[in-house]
Amino acid sequence: MELCIMLLECCSQERTYLRYYGLLGQRFCMINKVHQENFEKCFVQQYSMIHRLETNKLRNVGKFFAHLLGTDALPWHVLSYIRLTEEDTTSSSRIFIKILFQVLFQSHIFLFLFLYTLALLFHQF
Repeated sequence: MELCIMLLECCSQERTYLRYYGLLGQRFCMINKVHQENFEKCFVQQYSMIHRLETNKLRNVGKFFAHLLGTDALPWHVLSYIRLTEEDTTSSSRIFIKILFQVLFQSHIFLFLFLYTLALLFHQF
């Protein structure tokens, strides 16, 4: 658990999100299921305390978890911990959710466009 916390803390301290941390987290999750479970616990812990984070840290943490979700390093059921009601969310948690889904959408739409373009190229031959 300490490894996951340290990696997440280092990621949040950067001025801008560095993909390096996402790749490290992804690799740890792929190597050992224990790390995956620990990152899942970190997600729950971070989301419950998201209102304490500065905007920049919040952005980096959101992008980190979006990377893990987008690469299937983290199971999608972690999103079940998010309750989308007016009473259960704060402005910080809404920003976190927004960043999380924006990054997920952007990464997957580019992948889709790349695959679509590739398919068109193969049809030409």
